[in-house]
Amino acid sequence: MSMSSSRASQHQRHLPPSLNSPIIIGYAHDAKSGKTEQAIRDGANVIIWSFLHLEIDDDGAVGGGKIRTELNLEEIRTIRDRYEHVMHLAAFGGWNGPHPPATMTGKQWFDVFLHFNTANGHVFDGVDWDYEGHDDLQSPTAQLTIDTLDIMADFSVEAKKHGMIVSMAPAESYLDASIKPGSVDEKFSLALDLPPRAWASDRYYASEDDRALVESKGFRHAGRQCYVYVLAKAGVDTFDWISIQLYESYSPFAHDVHQRKLEQVDALMIRIHQLIKGYTVTDLPLESSEYEVKLPASKLVLGIANKWADGLKVCKVEPSAVRSAYESTLTEHGRGFLGVMFWTIEEEGIADGERLTHLLSREFKKLGLSSEL
Repeated sequence: MSMSSSRASQHQRHLPPSLNSPIIIGYAHDAKSGKTEQAIRDGANVIIWSFLHLEIDDDGAVGGGKIRTELNLEEIRTIRDRYEHVMHLAAFGGWNGPHPPATMTGKQWFDVFLHFNTANGHVFDGVDWDYEGHDDLQSPTAQLTIDTLDIMADFSVEAKKHGMIVSMAPAESYLDASIKPGSVDEKFSLALDLPPRAWASDRYYASEDDRALVESKGFRHAGRQCYVYVLAKAGVDTFDWISIQLYESYSPFAHDVHQRKLEQVDALMIRIHQLIKGYTVTDLPLESSEYEVKLPASKLVLGIANKWADGLKVCKVEPSAVRSAYESTLTEHGRGFLGVMFWTIEEEGIADGERLTHLLSREFKKLGLSSEL
């Protein structure tokens, strides 16, 4: 390990080796709004700052690469210094966001990030991957590339070697555990312009009204198992957690709850069971074309939306359902899942009942467990 990475590791915060209660992860972008600090006081343990971007710059300090962001890093450092128990991650990607230039490798891009983070006072404890699609289906980023997935995997391996936290937040269709075995839905694809399977296919009880709805919206922004490539190449142990975005627009989860009328806790448990038990993805362009996605509960995070969720396109998950799912996971698998993530802190309200962080903390207290890291 180099001197710079050794110094960096001294500043990095980590999850404790054992946790008895779910952690709460919130995405944020406005460090001066006051809402991030309120979320921390309410019980948030991890803040993921969105977004940072990898860009080529001939004048870049490391190999022609640089980090671009509009985040207020000075204010983030102030929050970091004020709340020493909270971890801060840098998120790369975002909807409509640029994908990384393929002229540099994942290891080279990690070196760029390490230099950037060191130069900014080690403000981030690690990274989070959120590369997604684009509103414009003709955009180059309306699909992923093997180069992008390789960069994510190789960057992640390097970050873990340097003691950083590494997480990913795939949209549900990008790492989809609730598929029918033997169907096309278990096949890896780079496409991010697919119709949402649960709303369009008879295999998942889609009705004519379901199909008509997504067709009327012109919605073709789903993926199919694309993030599985990163897990397979980098290895599950590289990641501290994987947050499944159940708030993906027209997600399979939303269809189960809104159209099939499953209880929220039952829809959550279908996914939790299958991710822990394991499911197989095929057609991967790797040495082995098949990979069993199998996540320990200790690395599983449920991604939900706060008050911006409309209750149809995006499902609004009740905090009580999250608690019940945690209790069921604890009973059936010997431990609960790691925690819950939500998008986004800036959408939190003022009153206690309008802040998801507060509501989640209140439910987790009913578990009789400490929520402190």
